[in-house]
Amino acid sequence: MLTLQEAMGFPALSAAQPVLRCAAPGGLGREVRWVHSSEVLEIAPLLRGGEVLLTGGAQLSSLAAPERRAYVRSLAARGVAALAVETARWEPADVEVLAAEAEAAGLTLVELRRTVRFVDIAEELNSAIVNRQARVRSVVDDLSHRIAEHISVHGPDLPEVLRLAAESLRARVSLIGPGGEVQHAAGEPGPGGEPEEDLGGGVEGGTDGDRVVQEAGVIVAGHVAARLRIASAVTAEDVLAAAASRLAEVLALALVQSFRPSADQVAEVRLMRAVLDGAPRDAVERLWAGTAVPRGPACVVVGWTLGPTSAHETVLRRAIPVGAGTQWGRGRAVLVPLGEGEPPRRRAAVVSALRAAVDGLPVRCAVGPLVWDGIDAHESFLEARALLEEGGDDPGVVDVSARFAARVAARLEAEDFVPVQVRAALGRVQDWDRRHGTALVETLGRWLDTGCHATGAAARLHVERQTLHKRLAKCFELLGEDPREGGDVFPLHVAVRVALLRTDT
Repeated sequence: MLTLQEAMGFPALSAAQPVLRCAAPGGLGREVRWVHSSEVLEIAPLLRGGEVLLTGGAQLSSLAAPERRAYVRSLAARGVAALAVETARWEPADVEVLAAEAEAAGLTLVELRRTVRFVDIAEELNSAIVNRQARVRSVVDDLSHRIAEHISVHGPDLPEVLRLAAESLRARVSLIGPGGEVQHAAGEPGPGGEPEEDLGGGVEGGTDGDRVVQEAGVIVAGHVAARLRIASAVTAEDVLAAAASRLAEVLALALVQSFRPSADQVAEVRLMRAVLDGAPRDAVERLWAGTAVPRGPACVVVGWTLGPTSAHETVLRRAIPVGAGTQWGRGRAVLVPLGEGEPPRRRAAVVSALRAAVDGLPVRCAVGPLVWDGIDAHESFLEARALLEEGGDDPGVVDVSARFAARVAARLEAEDFVPVQVRAALGRVQDWDRRHGTALVETLGRWLDTGCHATGAAARLHVERQTLHKRLAKCFELLGEDPREGGDVFPLHVAVRVALLRTDT
């Protein structure tokens, strides 16, 4: 794969004098899947994530603050690897504002200080990406062909299959059982020997001394039958990742006749089928009692991959160490027990862990709402499924509870009376924003979102409290009063949320 850090060293891009202004977590190590150039401001829906977007920035620099912020957020939400903006004709202060907005949104921003032909950058980097993909495909296809020939003649001889893989990849290839025992291995072992921990399904990377390690779960009938581990000091990481994913599928077919899931695995799958199907409460309760899953508050997480790999398995198993899971459609669903102590906080921790695990991967997950009795987990599943499908092929993590206000506002927006009421409540503030390029409606919204708490609102907006108070004073002037003096801020809050719907979603 081509990382952003490597891309910045290519001659065509380095000629533009690129300067990294801010980086999302792991930004320089992000895989660059493609390079586009566009001046279209509504480009985000046309992207799939992982792209470097080149822009001359002429239209971007002329946008008012709310529209520019919406553009930056849309790219961050889409999961682009980086936005690269030519700033040769920008004012330095405008570049600083853009960098602050990108940092707040979690978008990697690269400033291009010299004018170069974007077609040269795109051609050089995209050619490198295609060539690397072709090399990876060639190695993996050759390995698959050799293994298929062997199986057709000798049958699914696992030790020999692993030996062929180890020889082709110049790697140590191990098949590790659910309990951590090494069932079969081929190739030279590393200095640390074989690991004992089970990392679950999906493809996962890491290092072992000087070796690059890729691991993949071997999934049979929805159960983790074994774990494939490939470690090499000489073969590229993207080759190992592709080989691990392909070889895991071959091994799953080889194990399908001999694998027998444990009693716990069978019980958890039966429970999950009951939850997903909306079985009667007494049936769910009876099946739950036959598992080791803790009873109590819970939520359901669903996820699927947006590519040919099983990356969603990695994400779910890494972020959710305890829970019952099963295959669902083209993805996986997991019932997550939240315990009796502070379940909302535990659910928030699950969302954070998923976001960290998804970063840069072609995976989409949705976290359903908390149910105080896990027996009602079907409700959480229905909500998670609805939000997962609603977003289509957008990568990332959707928190159903966090989207509640936006979903309500979207329904309200369709009612005929709502635009009239929004205009009545906020018309003068909206007009001021349009004329002066300010973001007073957003300021008002963040302030109301925090319960009229100035410090919290200032932190969310990344401004000083003094700046916030100046903005609020202008808002109150345009509104005709401090909304708190009327004793009921709810109608204004609803109007603001509807007005902000486009930029928030």
